[in-house]
Amino acid sequence: MLGRDTDWRQGDLLTREAAAALGLVAAADERHRVIVIAHDCDLPHESELCVEVIVAEVVVKEDSQLSYAKNPRRLHLAYEGINTAPLILELRHGDRHSVPKADFAERAVKDHSLALPVDAKRVLKQWLAARYGRPAFPNEFEERLRKGKVERKIAKILEPDAKYLVGLFFDLGEQRGTEAVEGEPYALSVSVVYDANEGGADARRAAERVATQLRELFENIYGKPDVATEIALDACEAVADTYLTLADLRRMDQWRLEYVSLRDDDQGDFLPVGEIPA
Repeated sequence: MLGRDTDWRQGDLLTREAAAALGLVAAADERHRVIVIAHDCDLPHESELCVEVIVAEVVVKEDSQLSYAKNPRRLHLAYEGINTAPLILELRHGDRHSVPKADFAERAVKDHSLALPVDAKRVLKQWLAARYGRPAFPNEFEERLRKGKVERKIAKILEPDAKYLVGLFFDLGEQRGTEAVEGEPYALSVSVVYDANEGGADARRAAERVATQLRELFENIYGKPDVATEIALDACEAVADTYLTLADLRRMDQWRLEYVSLRDDDQGDFLPVGEIPA
């Protein structure tokens, strides 16, 4: 069993040989790697009988649309090594597995040649949490947002600048949990949050460009705020992630950029969203 002194951590990679020994991949499989996704504290805890892992696919290039946990179903992570190109892996929730701790302790071997940077590990945690933290917007709001396939048009606007964006946040105010009646518009404020540290001025311009296009889209579909009867876009602004407060995050819901990437076959007809925990 794993003891308190274990050096296994969430985000660690198993060697190919160890993954094959555990029956998670084929012995000659070079297209998949296995990642530990169990929480650090759960790995040595005696009440946890299994170690949760995910079988990830090796991809050639990181897709910015699948970074920053924007997509609740798929995630791209880049593992770094010494004197080697980054290893880009695509994770899908459907490829999670539970390995009995006794088997893991006996056969698992950590791949020390590759490591997940601190920021990327934070993204992994957010992505895992978003699986169960996605809020449901009011059904009536979702129906109105589907009018004219608006949600897909939002994705098309976001796609060219996805690499600069941390997320798109919707604020419905007091209507957050309300099913509005016909003729009563939802008053919506949108924050296009960009990465100020990594993207700098380019990211700010990209977010401002997205905000302008979103305002035009909502006015074309629903009309200007003072005459809209379905969704009134009262505000849509570019916001640096460094200026977003905890109070802001508790008030808003994140619209996950799932439609930006290829749609999963089992996605169904729902609005992909996520939520910052209260």
